[in-house]
Amino acid sequence: MNKTAKNILLILLAVVLVVGGVFVGMNWNHWFGDEPADTAELDANAEDYTGDRDVYQGEKNTDTIDIPGFEAINLQAGTTEQSVNLYNPEQNTCYFRMSLLLADGTELWKSGLVEPGKAIYHITLNQTLEAGEYENAILKYECFVMNDEQTPLNGSEIKLTLNVLE
Repeated sequence: MNKTAKNILLILLAVVLVVGGVFVGMNWNHWFGDEPADTAELDANAEDYTGDRDVYQGEKNTDTIDIPGFEAINLQAGTTEQSVNLYNPEQNTCYFRMSLLLADGTELWKSGLVEPGKAIYHITLNQTLEAGEYENAILKYECFVMNDEQTPLNGSEIKLTLNVLE
């Protein structure tokens, strides 16, 4: 093999290696999961919030997040299908993901992402509950920036009583 053929072969090999490196670099996150592990889809059950709301009285401070508080939530005994009124206030500038937990940490339900001004009115629990009062249950709010990265923000855990009725 002459010198010119060797040079052409080396140049071709270098081009293949560079193109291959660029291809691997562009797909690395997709292949090896370096994307945020907790990204979620918008909750398909979220609908426009129609419950009683506070009247908005001015420009929203985007550095704060309004989180609804509850003292108690009433649920129906013996069924996983429940009617609730859980919402993300329209003045917020972040997604909510809400979870309902028993005092021992057992997860009863978890939403997808809920946009501001949307509510969840129907949920399916992970298990049925017997009639009674379940004190120190938790309504957990996780808040996320409204972009592709869904960067976590501050959240909250509201202690409440689950009144499970016959």
